[in-house]
Amino acid sequence: MPNNKKHKVSKIKGAEKAHPYSRKAGQMRRAFAREERVDKLKTMKDADRMREVDRMVWFKYALPDEVAAATPEMVHDLIDQYIHRNDDEVEALKATIRPNRPKPAKLGLYDMLMGKDRHEYRTGMKVPNMTDAANVVRLRQWEGDYNGIGAIKMVSVVASSKPGGITMETEETIEDEETVEGEKGE
Repeated sequence: MPNNKKHKVSKIKGAEKAHPYSRKAGQMRRAFAREERVDKLKTMKDADRMREVDRMVWFKYALPDEVAAATPEMVHDLIDQYIHRNDDEVEALKATIRPNRPKPAKLGLYDMLMGKDRHEYRTGMKVPNMTDAANVVRLRQWEGDYNGIGAIKMVSVVASSKPGGITMETEETIEDEETVEGEKGE
Protein backbone atom coordinates (compact mmCIF):
# COMPACT_ATOMS: atom_id res chain seq x y z
CA MET A 1 0.00 0.00 0.00
CA PRO A 2 1.47 3.38 -0.95
CA ASN A 3 2.59 5.78 1.72
CA ASN A 4 1.63 8.91 -0.19
CA LYS A 5 -1.81 9.48 1.35
CA LYS A 6 -2.89 12.94 2.39
CA HIS A 7 -3.51 12.79 6.15
CA LYS A 8 -4.42 16.45 6.68
CA VAL A 9 -6.94 18.56 4.85
CA SER A 10 -4.48 21.45 4.77
CA LYS A 11 -2.07 19.31 2.67
CA ILE A 12 -4.64 18.75 -0.10
CA LYS A 13 -4.15 21.36 -2.82
CA GLY A 14 -7.12 22.79 -4.68
CA ALA A 15 -9.66 21.44 -2.20
CA GLU A 16 -12.13 24.24 -2.88
CA LYS A 17 -12.35 23.33 -6.60
CA ALA A 18 -12.84 19.58 -6.12
CA HIS A 19 -15.79 17.84 -7.76
CA PRO A 20 -17.99 15.99 -5.19
CA TYR A 21 -17.23 12.56 -6.67
CA SER A 22 -13.59 13.12 -7.54
CA ARG A 23 -10.55 11.40 -6.12
CA LYS A 24 -9.62 14.65 -4.36
CA ALA A 25 -13.03 14.73 -2.62
CA GLY A 26 -12.40 11.18 -1.39
CA GLN A 27 -9.04 12.26 -0.03
CA MET A 28 -10.71 15.15 1.78
CA ARG A 29 -13.38 12.88 3.30
CA ARG A 30 -10.71 10.49 4.57
CA ALA A 31 -8.64 13.37 5.93
CA PHE A 32 -11.68 14.85 7.73
CA ALA A 33 -12.57 11.45 9.19
CA ARG A 34 -8.99 10.93 10.35
CA GLU A 35 -8.82 14.35 12.02
CA GLU A 36 -12.08 13.67 13.85
CA ARG A 37 -10.84 10.25 14.97
CA VAL A 38 -7.52 11.68 16.18
CA ASP A 39 -9.28 14.49 18.07
CA LYS A 40 -11.68 12.03 19.71
CA LEU A 41 -8.81 9.79 20.85
CA LYS A 42 -6.92 12.81 22.16
CA THR A 43 -9.87 14.02 24.24
CA MET A 44 -10.40 10.50 25.64
CA LYS A 45 -6.72 10.23 26.55
CA ASP A 46 -6.76 13.68 28.16
CA ALA A 47 -9.84 12.72 30.21
CA ASP A 48 -8.09 9.54 31.42
CA ARG A 49 -5.02 11.57 32.39
CA MET A 50 -7.15 14.07 34.31
CA ARG A 51 -8.89 11.26 36.21
CA GLU A 52 -5.50 9.79 37.14
CA VAL A 53 -4.14 13.17 38.27
CA ASP A 54 -7.31 13.88 40.28
CA ARG A 55 -7.03 10.50 42.02
CA MET A 56 -3.36 11.08 42.86
CA VAL A 57 -4.07 14.57 44.21
CA TRP A 58 -6.90 13.20 46.37
CA PHE A 59 -4.65 10.53 47.89
CA LYS A 60 -1.84 13.06 48.35
CA TYR A 61 -3.99 15.24 50.59
CA ALA A 62 -6.00 12.42 52.21
CA LEU A 63 -2.95 10.83 53.81
CA PRO A 64 -2.30 12.49 57.19
CA ASP A 65 0.94 14.49 57.42
CA GLU A 66 2.08 12.81 60.63
CA VAL A 67 2.05 9.36 58.97
CA ALA A 68 5.35 8.40 57.34
CA ALA A 69 3.97 5.25 55.71
CA ALA A 70 0.43 3.89 55.81
CA THR A 71 -0.56 0.43 56.93
CA PRO A 72 -2.50 -1.79 54.51
CA GLU A 73 -5.64 -1.30 56.61
CA MET A 74 -5.21 2.47 56.36
CA VAL A 75 -4.84 2.19 52.58
CA HIS A 76 -8.12 0.29 52.36
CA ASP A 77 -9.82 2.88 54.59
CA LEU A 78 -8.52 5.68 52.36
CA ILE A 79 -9.86 3.89 49.30
CA ASP A 80 -13.26 3.54 50.98
CA GLN A 81 -13.18 7.27 51.70
CA TYR A 82 -12.23 7.91 48.06
CA ILE A 83 -15.17 5.86 46.80
CA HIS A 84 -17.58 7.73 49.08
CA ARG A 85 -16.04 11.19 48.53
CA ASN A 86 -19.21 12.60 46.94
CA ASP A 87 -21.72 11.26 49.48
CA ASP A 88 -22.43 14.72 50.97
CA GLU A 89 -23.31 16.15 47.56
CA VAL A 90 -25.45 13.09 46.74
CA GLU A 91 -27.40 13.48 49.97
CA ALA A 92 -27.89 17.20 49.32
CA LEU A 93 -29.17 16.46 45.80
CA LYS A 94 -31.51 13.74 47.09
CA ALA A 95 -32.91 16.19 49.63
CA THR A 96 -33.82 18.69 46.89
CA ILE A 97 -35.71 16.17 44.75
CA ARG A 98 -39.44 16.66 44.88
CA PRO A 99 -41.80 13.68 44.77
CA ASN A 100 -42.67 12.29 41.33
CA ARG A 101 -39.85 14.20 39.65
CA PRO A 102 -36.94 12.71 37.75
CA LYS A 103 -33.61 12.65 39.49
CA PRO A 104 -31.04 15.26 38.42
CA ALA A 105 -28.41 14.27 35.88
CA LYS A 106 -25.67 15.12 38.36
CA LEU A 107 -27.05 12.52 40.77
CA GLY A 108 -26.90 9.88 38.03
CA LEU A 109 -23.34 10.94 37.25
CA TYR A 110 -22.30 10.53 40.90
CA ASP A 111 -23.99 7.11 41.08
CA MET A 112 -22.19 6.00 37.91
CA LEU A 113 -18.87 7.30 39.23
CA MET A 114 -19.30 5.47 42.54
CA GLY A 115 -20.26 2.27 40.74
CA LYS A 116 -17.22 2.54 38.48
CA ASP A 117 -14.94 3.12 41.50
CA ARG A 118 -16.44 0.16 43.36
CA HIS A 119 -15.94 -2.11 40.34
CA GLU A 120 -12.38 -0.92 39.95
CA TYR A 121 -11.73 -1.57 43.66
CA ARG A 122 -13.08 -5.13 43.32
CA THR A 123 -10.90 -5.82 40.28
CA GLY A 124 -7.82 -3.82 41.30
CA MET A 125 -7.60 -0.06 41.83
CA LYS A 126 -4.33 1.68 40.95
CA VAL A 127 -3.25 3.93 43.81
CA PRO A 128 0.12 5.29 44.94
CA ASN A 129 2.10 2.91 47.15
CA MET A 130 1.52 4.54 50.52
CA THR A 131 3.08 1.68 52.49
CA ASP A 132 6.57 2.71 51.33
CA ALA A 133 7.95 5.74 53.22
CA ALA A 134 10.18 6.89 50.34
CA ASN A 135 7.23 6.75 47.94
CA VAL A 136 5.08 8.77 50.38
CA VAL A 137 7.79 11.45 50.40
CA ARG A 138 7.77 11.47 46.57
CA LEU A 139 3.97 11.72 46.60
CA ARG A 140 4.03 14.69 48.97
CA GLN A 141 6.69 16.45 46.89
CA TRP A 142 4.77 15.87 43.67
CA GLU A 143 3.41 19.13 42.28
CA GLY A 144 0.30 17.80 40.57
CA ASP A 145 1.43 17.56 36.95
CA TYR A 146 0.86 14.47 34.83
CA ASN A 147 4.50 14.16 33.79
CA GLY A 148 5.60 13.69 37.41
CA ILE A 149 3.34 10.69 38.04
CA GLY A 150 5.91 8.28 36.60
CA ALA A 151 8.23 8.90 39.55
CA ILE A 152 5.63 7.62 42.01
CA LYS A 153 5.31 3.86 42.45
CA MET A 154 1.78 2.60 41.95
CA VAL A 155 0.13 -0.50 43.38
CA SER A 156 -3.02 -2.34 42.51
CA VAL A 157 -5.25 -2.74 45.56
CA VAL A 158 -8.02 -5.33 45.48
CA ALA A 159 -10.97 -5.31 47.86
CA SER A 160 -10.58 -9.04 48.53
CA SER A 161 -7.10 -8.39 49.97
CA LYS A 162 -8.51 -6.08 52.66
CA PRO A 163 -7.25 -7.94 55.73
CA GLY A 164 -4.15 -9.33 54.01
CA GLY A 165 -2.56 -6.44 52.24
CA ILE A 166 -1.71 -5.02 48.86
CA THR A 167 -0.79 -6.83 45.68
CA MET A 168 2.04 -5.06 43.91
CA GLU A 169 1.83 -4.23 40.23
CA THR A 170 4.84 -4.45 37.98
CA GLU A 171 5.47 -0.74 37.40
CA GLU A 172 8.92 0.75 37.65
CA THR A 173 9.89 4.27 38.49
CA ILE A 174 11.40 6.62 35.95
CA GLU A 175 14.85 6.22 37.49
CA ASP A 176 14.66 2.44 37.00
CA GLU A 177 13.66 2.87 33.34
CA GLU A 178 16.56 5.23 32.72
CA THR A 179 19.08 2.76 34.13
CA VAL A 180 17.58 -0.05 32.05
CA GLU A 181 17.84 2.11 28.89
CA GLY A 182 21.43 3.04 29.78
CA GLU A 183 22.38 -0.62 30.15
CA LYS A 184 20.85 -1.47 26.76
CA GLY A 185 22.87 1.25 25.01
CA GLU A 186 26.21 -0.04 26.28
